Amino acid sequence: MYTVTIEPGHNLMRIEVVGFWSVSIIPDYVAELTRQIGALESSGGCQRILVDMTNYPIQAQAVAKAHARIIDYGRNDLKALTAVVMTSELSKLQAKRMANLAGHELFDNEESARGWLLAA
Repeated sequence: MYTVTIEPGHNLMRIEVVGFWSVSIIPDYVAELTRQIGALESSGGCQRILVDMTNYPIQAQAVAKAHARIIDYGRNDLKALTAVVMTSELSKLQAKRMANLAGHELFDNEESARGWLLAA
């Protein structure tokens, strides 16, 4: 349902989410994000987040709201830039509706997202 990896040399956390989620997965997901954020502390913290949602369909409103809260945490508490990769136009509309994307960008592919993050 999700994979979270880090690149300490780039202060980057990469998240891939797939499938249709229920709210019951959110606590474990948040715990894994917290663990990986902690692992980046020794290299300067989590400054960049890349989220691959290419295989992540439209979610129930409660799940989408949970993701929006996580994005807000990244922006407001971590001060991290976030690049979100989505190919579905419908998913992009949901993302724009659920999250204030200031400091975050939506991309059609990971290469462009990664380039934007690493140029910052």
